[in-house]
Amino acid sequence: MAWVAGITGLGVIGPTGHGYEKFWQAVCHSVPTLKPLERFDASAFTCQVAGEVDDGILSACLDARQLKTAPRVTQLGLVAAEMALSDASLGNLSDNRTAVLVGTALGGWADAERQAAVMIDRGMRRVNPFIVSGAGSHGAGSEIAAAVGARGPQFTFSAGCISSLQAIAHGASLVESGVVDVCLAGGAEAPLSPLIFASLCRTNELSSRNECPTESSRPFDVDHSGMVLSEGSAFVVIERIDSKAPPQKKIYAIVRGGDSSCDAQGLYKVDETGGTGASTIKRLLSRLAIDSSSVSYICAHANGSPVFDRKEISVLQRGLGDSFENIPISSVKGTVGHAFGAAGAFQTVATALAIARGEIPPTANLKNAALGCAANHVRGRPLPKKISDALITSYGYGGLNAFLVLGRP
Repeated sequence: MAWVAGITGLGVIGPTGHGYEKFWQAVCHSVPTLKPLERFDASAFTCQVAGEVDDGILSACLDARQLKTAPRVTQLGLVAAEMALSDASLGNLSDNRTAVLVGTALGGWADAERQAAVMIDRGMRRVNPFIVSGAGSHGAGSEIAAAVGARGPQFTFSAGCISSLQAIAHGASLVESGVVDVCLAGGAEAPLSPLIFASLCRTNELSSRNECPTESSRPFDVDHSGMVLSEGSAFVVIERIDSKAPPQKKIYAIVRGGDSSCDAQGLYKVDETGGTGASTIKRLLSRLAIDSSSVSYICAHANGSPVFDRKEISVLQRGLGDSFENIPISSVKGTVGHAFGAAGAFQTVATALAIARGEIPPTANLKNAALGCAANHVRGRPLPKKISDALITSYGYGGLNAFLVLGRP
């Protein structure tokens, strides 16, 4: 038998609402989801826009205990993970052949920040007693495993913005190698807090386009001024599939493999030449025996930060060579914003759907490419395309690079 790692279930909760269908329609048709921030008073900040999740969705999907004790990042992860299992027609698993892998950059940071304020204002006896364990990056994975009965390996990846892409890549390797039969992998992030906004505004990382919130996130565009933070969660179910046998269930895409690297230039410096990232792409494609000319779609990290957008193009130009200029490329972040460590999981869901449905979503708010960001951009409307192999890219602070290749079943 020739085993492969097939994506059989998708789950999404984010600014687009509840469900991957709403997410897909939003990114394909550039439905506005970014709005003036309502979670707290942002009038003093240079960025006053975000992608928020409707609290009513969480109230409708979670039980009283989860709503009372679990940090918001865990609540988001629970909703998306259970949705993905349902989409894959898998119920409570209750075995040790199922893994849970979660990527998050900040975990329950925002909830811990709120509890610190509670302690200062109301005293220690009013602090949520579950905050230490719950707010740790590992908290979401523990709650998800308990909710679905998964007794196999559980990992938390917390490497900044590339976290969930690493989680999905590792999860696929566990499935393909036979360590587990099923893996629930993805990311969750809840970064909307005053302290996080204050820090990123101080370093000019966030978009300053408050006058038109729906156009505040502008990947690759000449008017890109920074990222727009969003909260949410996306998960995929990865199952061990016999590639030689007729499929027994729907398969959105195959996870062919992933790789990651570090520019090794410190936490606050990005190598805009793209040398390390380019070498990583070449190494990944070589290992998978894929020629760069076979890549038919790039789902880009492209978060609207001028520095990261330029680095992205440099990496792709050097990593894919002459093939790059002919490969369609787009980013979902013009529509849904940047969910930090969960971003790669959102991209994975979008790419799996692009493969399954034969069309590429456009980059919202991209009108004129910025200097150093020229490419075969998909803009305006979805591009009909039969995708063979798709490359997903992710980058983070510290010069982190991560890549994942999905293919047709």
